[in-house]
Amino acid sequence: MPNDIENQTEQPTSARALRNSLKQIQANDTHMRTYLNLGQQLFEHGWDVNTASTLLRSLCTLLSAQHALLAIENSGKLVVFCQLGQTLPIGARIPMMGVLAMMLKNPVRFTLYENKNTQLWTHGDVQHHECLIPIALGQHGKGIIGLSGKKLTLDTAEVETLQALAGLIGLAISQHLGPVRSEIDQSILETLTPREREIFALLPSGLSNNALGEKLGIAPGTAKIHVERILNKLGVKDRTQAAVKAVELGYKS
Repeated sequence: MPNDIENQTEQPTSARALRNSLKQIQANDTHMRTYLNLGQQLFEHGWDVNTASTLLRSLCTLLSAQHALLAIENSGKLVVFCQLGQTLPIGARIPMMGVLAMMLKNPVRFTLYENKNTQLWTHGDVQHHECLIPIALGQHGKGIIGLSGKKLTLDTAEVETLQALAGLIGLAISQHLGPVRSEIDQSILETLTPREREIFALLPSGLSNNALGEKLGIAPGTAKIHVERILNKLGVKDRTQAAVKAVELGYKS
């Protein structure tokens, strides 16, 4: 009789453990297929809106989210690259302030940001659960993935999957935007006058207006005017951002 009771106790426990084990195996398989599908899409089609949209659909299915977007950092703002559901539209430019600036501050640390009340969503549902994931390559911020849903909850394995995907996306974005940005930057450079190009090339050296004027044989006030025109043409806020752009284009300090 005691043996019968013991067997009845062990059987449900074993069945429950088996079900949990099967669920874990299925979850791991789903995570792996999501990762492999992105790699296959990148191999066959490269990084484009279709690849990003396929990824967002997979993530919504995997994580029970209803709304999602992927935004890419560009000139100090986040630009919505693709979206699903009720979010800001494609092409919307989002100022990098508050939590968005903190997420992508170099060096980027992978952290899941939840329920930060960002203005990314247009559904107006105050009960939604928001998850934000930084995209980075070599700890340099590239953008964010945003997910929203009432039943959106993430376990440790799902967070690890998102981290791996964020790194792969960061690499894809860097490879894709390299030549595109070069073409854009070249067109901007063509708007600079020869004198403005000279000053632009010297900005990484950190020279003051007085030093620029002395080096180029012009008045400090004239150098200041040229710098202001360069900032306007580049669409940047200050000399530091212009200097970073100059370094990106091959001008060294």
